Amino acid sequence: MARFIFGGTTDTAAETATGARLPNATGTVWSSPAEDATQLTDLVDMNGNPMSMLTADKNGMVPAFYGPDGYSYVWVDFGAGRYMMTASDTTKRLDDHISGSDPHGDRNYADGLFDRSLPKTGGSITSDSGRAWLTVRVPGGNGDSTGSTMRLTDGTATYTRLANSGQVYLDTVGPHTPLSIGAPITAAQAFITCRTGRASEEPEGAVFTVKGDGSVLSGGTITAQNVGMARVFSGPTPPQSPRIGDVWVKYGE
Repeated sequence: MARFIFGGTTDTAAETATGARLPNATGTVWSSPAEDATQLTDLVDMNGNPMSMLTADKNGMVPAFYGPDGYSYVWVDFGAGRYMMTASDTTKRLDDHISGSDPHGDRNYADGLFDRSLPKTGGSITSDSGRAWLTVRVPGGNGDSTGSTMRLTDGTATYTRLANSGQVYLDTVGPHTPLSIGAPITAAQAFITCRTGRASEEPEGAVFTVKGDGSVLSGGTITAQNVGMARVFSGPTPPQSPRIGDVWVKYGE
């Protein structure tokens, strides 16, 4: 808080009940007009000197003084009863407040919000360990295949986008660019894993896996122009009901 200035104006005079001035009169300062009010003695004159009571000047006017810390109005008694005296520096305080760089602290508050926001361009985000820096809530249990949480466009066509359903479309702008995926993994680790349920890095239950060394593991039939519907068997006995294109590697007599 701060000390307010009282007195020193044309309407702050020490007077009798009939309005007569009281030159050099001594007065007291109170917290309220109630009988159980507290006398305020923590007063300071304009030169910084402490005082406990007021003294009117030779004309009966009350010189300016600083009231107790935090009091914006007090009650003064020069013998005719207690009368409220309001701070005389209110106008100056208002002017200082209005002309201040951040009078209500809202600019500092807004700056704090902007510091935590993501700018449209040139932004740099540091994600806290164990926390997601962005979470998007999509509509419905099955998502929304027409809406996107991310969409790349040149203004006329739509390219790479992440649909609200979780589906990812990779379309380059302009000429074709090969898909390139990199990761710091070993040859034995899974590089790409496809599952029938929710995505997981665990290899168990995967229906299609690409290892770090390029090995491809498939839980189903692999069909290609140079492979066809070929099946590969191994063991001591040939496969039952073989088909054209089947491969049997005999071992373990």
